[in-house]
Amino acid sequence: MAAAKVPPSLLSSLRRRGEYIMGNSESQIEPSEKIVKLVTGKVPPISVSDLVDIRDRIYKVIEIKPYNEHTKEHEKSIRWKRTAAQVLDDSYVYEGKSCTDLVVLFLALCHALNLETRFVKLKKERMVHSVAEIKLEDGWYIIDVSHKDSVPLKGEVTDENPYKDWNLWKKGRDAWDLNLVDFESIKKIK
Repeated sequence: MAAAKVPPSLLSSLRRRGEYIMGNSESQIEPSEKIVKLVTGKVPPISVSDLVDIRDRIYKVIEIKPYNEHTKEHEKSIRWKRTAAQVLDDSYVYEGKSCTDLVVLFLALCHALNLETRFVKLKKERMVHSVAEIKLEDGWYIIDVSHKDSVPLKGEVTDENPYKDWNLWKKGRDAWDLNLVDFESIKKIK
């Protein structure tokens, strides 16, 4: 994939922030030209309603494909492997298995707007889930992008402040930052 043509000052800022916060230059959330174009027209300060609009823009360009016996192996072959640009280029996710891909794409869109973000991996019994944390001018917000009608909630996921009935596993820049790189990575989440 060709390098993204993002304004140099923004790209430099994003790289510095990613390297400073996470210490790793490999990223799923590097904004591509197509990602930047998807948030064209959004200007700071970004509001909670802007976050909802960004989520809605995702659902206008991403198809939710059924997850079943016929698609199961393919879903496993791509789980946690795609960048935001690849998710957008592929234009699909699998129903019930899409939270990481959707969060990664949402975070990349927010990065294209120079917002500070965090990828949040949650666990509940034997299940896992991903949500996004976005910092706006008045603080952090949690949004579950895998639900079309989700509303950003003010706050951060912590051990003391779980998200609904999901417990925090880890936070990072993206799934790769948490060393979640393929289907087998799920075994790391305890």
